[in-house]
Amino acid sequence: MKSNILSLLLAATGIIILVSCNPHETSHNNEKLLARVGQSYLYASEVPDYFPEGLSSEDSIQMVKNYVKSWVTRELIVQHAEENLPNQIQKKILEQVVQTRNSLYIHHYEQAMINQKMDTIVADSTLQAFYDAHTDLFRLNNNIVKALYIQIPLTIANLSNVRKWYRSDKPEDYNKLEGYCFQYATKFDDFNEAWIPFSGILEKIPYRVTNQERFLRTNRFIEAKDSVYQYFVRINEYHLRGTPAPVEYVADEIKNTILNERKLTFIQELENNIYSDALNRNEFEIY
Repeated sequence: MKSNILSLLLAATGIIILVSCNPHETSHNNEKLLARVGQSYLYASEVPDYFPEGLSSEDSIQMVKNYVKSWVTRELIVQHAEENLPNQIQKKILEQVVQTRNSLYIHHYEQAMINQKMDTIVADSTLQAFYDAHTDLFRLNNNIVKALYIQIPLTIANLSNVRKWYRSDKPEDYNKLEGYCFQYATKFDDFNEAWIPFSGILEKIPYRVTNQERFLRTNRFIEAKDSVYQYFVRINEYHLRGTPAPVEYVADEIKNTILNERKLTFIQELENNIYSDALNRNEFEIY
């Protein structure tokens, strides 16, 4: 659609400023030139292809016109700035451009080297060792649980069996519960046996707990209902706020910390190696 709109625009409007001798034409394979400001050129391929679906040809042409006008205005302002800003300010701008360019080159090069050569595998033993050495850094800010959550419509029969099965520790009873819930329950979730905030469970059920810590110490099961559903919650494990977090709960955080430390070390070694190699090859001199 973009090429058709641009063709219409080129044929129907006079926004193009033709240049008798365009030094950029070869590099752009003789493609359509839309505008020129000084030695800056705008080609058809440089117009963003952001036309919404269903836009009329007239509206699309107007969007291109608006983009070209904005580009021309911006280039004119830049040109006027270059002509009128004091040399001191222009020198400062050029210094900032060089600094930004260098920073971008360094960042992308270092990132490429990291992606190619840095070890990004964190063994479980490395993760555990870091956790053991920094346990006090990983204290919980909230209560967490491993839990089974069930939501069943009140109209479904055999809720008494569900009540018996979800409280049982027998594998065969769990299998019965799982089969029943897959058929009748609207929610049956063990959260992949992952740790989750206890408050997240409480938000799912019409049940109020005023003191989570005391509740978790003395209760394993929650039953509640509203006008539509019966809810069952089984707390399999818990950790209280202020206690060390289970290592698996903070595993991603630890891994990121280890990788960030490796990245800093890798970059420092990369810089040192580049400097040493250049020194050995007499590629620079310090006066």
